[in-house]
Amino acid sequence: MASRKAYAYYLRGKQLALIEQDSVLGDGQTLTPPGLNDVGPDGSQLWKSPLTSVADALEIEYVYSPRYFIESTDVSTTTVSGWDQDNDGNFRLRATGGTDWTSSPNLSSVNYIVLRNAGRWNGLHKVSLVQSTRIVTTTKVSASTSETLFEETVTLYYDVNVLNDESDTIDLPEYLSKALIYYVKAKLAEEERDVGARDLLMREFYAIIEKHESSKIWGARMISPGPNAIR
Repeated sequence: MASRKAYAYYLRGKQLALIEQDSVLGDGQTLTPPGLNDVGPDGSQLWKSPLTSVADALEIEYVYSPRYFIESTDVSTTTVSGWDQDNDGNFRLRATGGTDWTSSPNLSSVNYIVLRNAGRWNGLHKVSLVQSTRIVTTTKVSASTSETLFEETVTLYYDVNVLNDESDTIDLPEYLSKALIYYVKAKLAEEERDVGARDLLMREFYAIIEKHESSKIWGARMISPGPNAIR
């Protein structure tokens, strides 16, 4: 018979940590999962690092507003062998043998690229120069001019839309667009030193954000009585 497992997570800076409820230290079935700081009968913490493996893995929904969007994942290439440093100290990609990045695929007019499976070089890079077997970026690096091979097959995406200036479109849900309006108005009120208007607008901003986040929670909603409620 399958047993239930309770998981939780917490954020620390840019890190997301997953923890599991230690049912061995628990005191039986509860209507709601215990708090992160609750302790069991023997005084030990009820939440620990995951104790068992999960055959079908866990799905974590994490939403953020990125600085770029990959318009089409099909517009990519794996003809990347390694990287080095150019004479100005910029990160430079090297092509695999026989590849000409000025013809096929033609990256001559590309302004930004995104790398995957590239270790610490994963993510967005601005392109300053495309040569037949080299792509020079504006990313600074302190390394050798000799090629360092990638350990995995790197995927280079070059159909990338980057947020550049005020004319760009921010990909926000329609509901969150209302929150953005309140936030901008609150900042304008702050510049005018209208503290009352700023606080009122920020309350509306946080209310919309809270409703939007609550809409992502699946399952039944339960309200637990307070510690001083009549039972």
